[in-house]
Amino acid sequence: MTVTVLVFYTRRPEVTPEDFQSHIEKVHLPIYQEVFSENKPVSFTIRYTERVSSGTGDRLGAVTSMTGRADPEDPVVLIGEPKDLGWDAVSEMTFRDELHIQQCLAVMNGSGGQRIKEDEDMFAVLDKTKAIIMTEKSILM
Repeated sequence: MTVTVLVFYTRRPEVTPEDFQSHIEKVHLPIYQEVFSENKPVSFTIRYTERVSSGTGDRLGAVTSMTGRADPEDPVVLIGEPKDLGWDAVSEMTFRDELHIQQCLAVMNGSGGQRIKEDEDMFAVLDKTKAIIMTEKSILM
């Protein structure tokens, strides 16, 4: 049975949303692929919060995320307040099984993992980074 891990990243205050995304895609993910090599996840998806500056909040009528009402760098939220979100990107990694994730965790506990953490410190607030294992249940709607 596959195992899914979600990792929530909070952007360092001095890093712009554009630089945050660029660093993850151009620097961090290549390091990640190199370090994990054959143990890398079966799939890896990263999603970034949409920003107020995109105008999406205006188009959707998301009152707390409209331009002129919120900071342009705030995330667009449909329910709640932008300041309450607390993260800027979420990655979803899928592993073949528990053995596969154990192999990845072993890599993370070595020098390769230290390299990944040092790079994450360039764009993310490490104390706020969270990684959780998710279960999956499909329900047709």
